[in-house]
Amino acid sequence: MDEKDPKELVENKNSEPSLDLDSSVPTMDASDDEKSAFFEQWKSRHQAYLEQQNQQDEEVFVPVDEPEKKKNGFLKRWEKNKKTNETPTETMDDALEQEPVTLKKKDPLPRMALLKAIPVLLGSLVLFLLSLYFITPFSKDKIISVQGNERLTAQEVEQLSLISNQDYIVTIALNAKNYAENIKKASPEISEATIAYRFPNAFTIHVKEYKLIGYLEENSQYYRILSSGEIASEAIPADQLPETYLLVKLTDKASIKSLAEQLAKVDETITSKIQEITLTPSKVTADLSTLTMTDGNTILVPLSEIDTKLPYYSKIVLDIVEPSVIDMEVGIYRYVKTSQ
Repeated sequence: MDEKDPKELVENKNSEPSLDLDSSVPTMDASDDEKSAFFEQWKSRHQAYLEQQNQQDEEVFVPVDEPEKKKNGFLKRWEKNKKTNETPTETMDDALEQEPVTLKKKDPLPRMALLKAIPVLLGSLVLFLLSLYFITPFSKDKIISVQGNERLTAQEVEQLSLISNQDYIVTIALNAKNYAENIKKASPEISEATIAYRFPNAFTIHVKEYKLIGYLEENSQYYRILSSGEIASEAIPADQLPETYLLVKLTDKASIKSLAEQLAKVDETITSKIQEITLTPSKVTADLSTLTMTDGNTILVPLSEIDTKLPYYSKIVLDIVEPSVIDMEVGIYRYVKTSQ
């Protein structure tokens, strides 16, 4: 069967003559039989026309390949989606063009504000650490050592400083000078006192004692005479005296002070040989004193001139063979002791 061109079929359909019903339409005054015959005739013709139309539609239908159909369906869906997606995009673009959106950035903190805040933060941190430190036992746990003491014990020096176990390390470190002054004021035997702090909790008390000149005897008790001229308040029993010592038999405190200050200036090689000093005034010299030496010699010298005349003894003694008397009251001369 020959296939007809769809276009030709459409043209033939359009070119077919239409039914001329106007010429056979009965009038209103026609009989019922005429009207019935007309409708029957119209019905049959209309039925034939509809069948012819259906046949032409079937001939005009051209089947489309399945891939092409799928393609067309995909294209339709894509176009539909495109239209759907384009609408809000265009609307958003239009909105952005009409009213641009600007994201607000957080303003950074000013540099000067940060610089001003640093000292406050550091100060707060230091205060916090100090508070934490003071509530711990470590703030009072300290190690104390004493150096330079000869006659006083380390415990005595520590007690003189008035440092207690309840004192904070920081308090002692900040007031070290005051604690050292306590030692000097409490003991006449200390000439100098300093306290050195060593991190984290060590303290060293450095003391310098006055030079020991001799001992003063009062009521069978012995008291140390210091180079400062001060007399120690603590009495020493006779059994605690050293093997060799200088015994001062003076009663006037001012004379004792003057004697001690002058002997402190004389070389220790000479003063260590003095066994006893007594006051023996003469008609000429009221403060004439007699020094008994451990080598058997005797020196006569005014108390007020001991520091200037006594140093010559180290040269004079080189020529002495027998125990002699070195008279320094007026000038300096010597003579051998006479047996009593």
